[in-house]
Amino acid sequence: MTAKDGLEDKVTGFQKGADDYLTKPFYREELLMRIKALLKRSLGLFNENTLEYNGLLCNLGTNEVSYQGELLPIQGKEFELLLYFLQNRNIILTKEQIFDRIWGFDSETTLTVVEVYMSNLRKHLRQTGIDKEIRTLRNVGYIMQGA
Repeated sequence: MTAKDGLEDKVTGFQKGADDYLTKPFYREELLMRIKALLKRSLGLFNENTLEYNGLLCNLGTNEVSYQGELLPIQGKEFELLLYFLQNRNIILTKEQIFDRIWGFDSETTLTVVEVYMSNLRKHLRQTGIDKEIRTLRNVGYIMQGA
């Protein structure tokens, strides 16, 4: 968002890596529509309740995951873990970050729970091939590398 509304300013903004360019003053509705479009492009959102990735469809309303129409047994913390990876593709996530995000700072369990849930999630994703996109970085954490 900027007050600079000249064509040269817009071109410069896009050349420097902007995904969009909105000049002031702007309408709130336009800003929301632009944000939704950006989320659709970057996260694969079809609408507010689904997240799609390589044939995998996550329904955010029902917390169900399907692959090519077949329901996968991914529920609870595994569902949250999958979403966290999908929303942070190509970003290294440490075990501590995952633990804090999924189980919370005040959790009574230990950090090893991350490894257990990662193993289960990979097992459930095996038939999709997406399990191979989640790499373990020894002594660091995990990264989901994919398109």
